[in-house]
Order: sequence, then C-alpha cells, then structure tokens
Amino acid sequence: MFGMTVDQAETIEGKNGTIEAQIIQSMGGRYLRGARPQRMTRRVDALYTGIPGKLSGELIAAGIEEQWSSEQAISEAAEALMLSPVIRQSLAARSRSPVALLRAIHRPDTVEQGERALAFARQCAIDEVRHGARASVKATMGPARFSIDTPLIEAVAAQPETLSESQRQALNTIRKAINLQQSARVLLNGDVGSGKTLVFCLAAVAVARASKGLAAILVPNEIVARQIHELTAARFPDLKPQLCTAEAGDIDPEARLLVGTQALLHRELTQPLSILVIDEQHKFSVDQRMQLVGESTHVIEASATPIPRSLALALFDGWTQARIAGSPVEKSIQTHILRESERNAAIDLVRHHLQEGRRCIFLYPRVKGKGSVTERAKALNERFPNRVAVIHGKLKPAEKEAALQQFRSGQAPIAVASTAVEVGVDVPDVGMMVISEAERFGLTQLHQLRGRLVRNGGRGDFVMMTAETTKRATLERLQALRKHSNGFDLAEADLKLRGFGDVLGDMQTGKALGTFKLTRLVAEDFL
Repeated sequence: MFGMTVDQAETIEGKNGTIEAQIIQSMGGRYLRGARPQRMTRRVDALYTGIPGKLSGELIAAGIEEQWSSEQAISEAAEALMLSPVIRQSLAARSRSPVALLRAIHRPDTVEQGERALAFARQCAIDEVRHGARASVKATMGPARFSIDTPLIEAVAAQPETLSESQRQALNTIRKAINLQQSARVLLNGDVGSGKTLVFCLAAVAVARASKGLAAILVPNEIVARQIHELTAARFPDLKPQLCTAEAGDIDPEARLLVGTQALLHRELTQPLSILVIDEQHKFSVDQRMQLVGESTHVIEASATPIPRSLALALFDGWTQARIAGSPVEKSIQTHILRESERNAAIDLVRHHLQEGRRCIFLYPRVKGKGSVTERAKALNERFPNRVAVIHGKLKPAEKEAALQQFRSGQAPIAVASTAVEVGVDVPDVGMMVISEAERFGLTQLHQLRGRLVRNGGRGDFVMMTAETTKRATLERLQALRKHSNGFDLAEADLKLRGFGDVLGDMQTGKALGTFKLTRLVAEDFL
C-alpha cells in the first residue's frame, strides 16, 4: 500500500487517517513514495529534514513539539536570535519580533507564511556568512600608512615589456587596496601564462620601496623560486633580492626582497614583513600562508584556480579580488576524457603533435609498479624508440637534469614523468599532456598542468585518462575542467561541486552555518 509496511497498513485499515508521502510523476501515472501514517494536527506543520547521518528530522520535530508549550523555551530561543547582529538588524528593519519569526517558522498559520519565514531565515544565514567573512579578515588587518602610487608608476615604467590592459587593471585594484591605509588582503587570479608573476612582483617591489621595509614572495618549489629570484635580481637590484631555499643560509640584513620556498617559513626575519605574496596558494595550508603575516602585513595570494576557501572569502566580501583575464598569446587547448581502453586514441594524438614538432608529456602518480612511470616508459619506448625521456623524483639530480635537457632540446620529445616532478615549467612548445588516473587529482592541479601547454600559443591537447568504472561525481568534476578554460570560472565550478564545507566554519570562528543551523547554503547563494 503505497510502499507502507504491513504493520503500517494494518494500523489505518478501515479508518480515516492522514499519510505523508512524496508524489512521483512517471510515464505510467502518479504514485506515492515513502508513504507513512501521520496524526491529524489540523494545522500547517513544518517538515524537518534534519542532518543526514547525524540528526533525523523526526528527532528535531519531537524536540520542537516538547518545547513549544514552554514560554521560557521560546523566550530563550528568541534571545539567542537577537545575539546575532545580522538577525537583530534585519528584524528591526522589518519591525518584526524574534518570537513572531519563530512562530512563523515552526507554527505558521499558512503555507505561504511559513515559506516567507524560511526565505527570511535563509537570507539571514547568507548575510551572517558575509558578515563573518568581513569580520574575520578585519581581525587580521592593522594600520599600514603609506602610498605606493609613485614607486609603482616608476617600477612599471622601468619594465622592458608593456603590461596588458588586464594586468594594469589588476595592478590598479591591488594599488587601491594597499592605499586604504590598512593591511590589504588580495586574491589575485590569472591563468598560467597570463602575466600574474610580473604583477605581484611589481606590487611587492612598490610596497618594499614605499615602506622602506621587507617584502617576501613564497612559492611552492625551488624551480619557480629560482626563476622569480633571477627576474627580481635583474630588474630590482636596489632591493638586493635573496633566494631562500633549503640549502640557503641566514637572511642577509641588507636584503629587502626575499624569494623562497617553504624554507622561508623556518628563517628568522630581520624585520616584520611589509608585504607577503603567496604564489600558487592552493599548495600551502592556511597556517603556512599566515605564519609570516604580521598586523600590518599586506597579503596577496595568487593562483590560476583559487581554492574554495580563498574564493569564498573573495566572494563573501572578505578579500579584494583582482583578476587578469585572458592570455598574452592565442592558444586553443582541447580537453579530453578517455578511459584506459581508449588509450590508442591518445597515442594517435601524440603522433600528430610529434609530426608538428611539439613535445608530449605523460604523467603518472607512481614511480614503480603497475601503471607507473617505469612500466609505461618501457611500453612507450617500444612505440617510439629513443624518443622517450624518463623523469621522476627518485633519480639523482644529475640524471634528472640530463633527462630534462633531452626533453628541452627535442632529442627526446616525449617525457614520461611522475607528478612529483615539475615538468614543462620552462618548455614552451609542449603540445600535449596525458594524465593517467586523472580521478586522483584535484581540479586545481589539473588546470595548472593544462596551463603548461603551448605556452607560445597554438593548439594543444590535454588528455585525462580514467578507470573503466568511474564514479559519477568524479566524472562531473572532470567534465567541469573540460567545460571551463578560465581558472576563475573553474574555481567557481569547483566551489559548486564541493560546496563550502569547513570554509564557513573557518570564516566564522567555529560557527558552522550561522544561527539557523539547518539552513543549507550553496555556492549560488553568493555567486
């Protein structure tokens, strides 16, 4: 009987009763799903869905029923609502009492009244998140009383290249945030090859010169650190840029610009930082990213695809958002999702790129074993004799450099590598990349890898190989990468797919979802 158990059916057999069920429309007509008897209350009752796996809706309903007859309980609940400045101001703006709101949510006179009350509660939850984000950021911001206008103009004018209009707009956004006379929090978004490195270097230099203080640029690996150090040492020698890696010594007291890896976190600074730039911020934890930040430190976090927490902070008005749109060169990258049984299709693409004089990279998550770098390198070498370079983290430094040189020169135009190795950073004509077991990677890492292709422009192919049976949620994630080529759009898609999770708790100092705990917020509430 409508999916009821025998006992439930016998309970109402031959009697008038009320049932609760979901009406399902299908080709064969309509039917009821999840039907169960309910007692007649002759009122509009709220339906509590609860928290899956933690708290059932029935338990919540029973608790509300038990407490609703207690004036003291209602009064205490009303006082709890008024503790939130957001809810307090919203109620005052509508000349509404907290008790009236509680009654409209839990015991509405009509369905319409209940829906209006729930909509009000949802908006309050959204506003609380925004309020919490702003408060969280302001709590870490102190005075920073200097203007970077003059040093920034001079630094930009001294560069050998002309900044794109988008780079100028992003730099101007950063300039305005820093000139507000308090420490700025900026999320800088720009795809690989968009020129964001030059933008954040110019900002750091301008702050160091204006404040006569110390600037630092934190990056995830030594290759990138050396590249940025070489650039800053050549262009801004007055700041005496110092490279800070695991092998480097103590910080030179005369250095006013530090460029380093995580080793920088373990160095004793000669003075508090005036500005900290964190490149590829998704590769550092929250604690690491804030370890060097003082009360008056400006912070710029840069990424092609900002992680959900940082993106949420920007969307919730907590951080200033600066974006570099587009790329200095025209390039078109086709993104493919192939199953292991379709690997020959990828090999056909490899042959095409080799004929065009481009290089190809195969990335694997393991160095040894089945489906590893060593196993697949052997198979590829049989297909393409003497054209395969093997690169992984377990090679000796000299062996690794020799393999990289073979790949750079074109002697071995195919690189088979582990993902632990930063490959392709300085090889502009990589036309194709094949990622095995792509389901093991996050969207941010996949997008970063895709950005290494055709750095000088042209057409490229990015292939994600998956297992024969892949979960639907995983395929949706990979489909998002195929759909979006822009890093910020992809980060928004990632936020929608993954949700906010602990992001909200981080921003509201432990309050998971604000005052209305059962309000389920989604990315669309803020985008």
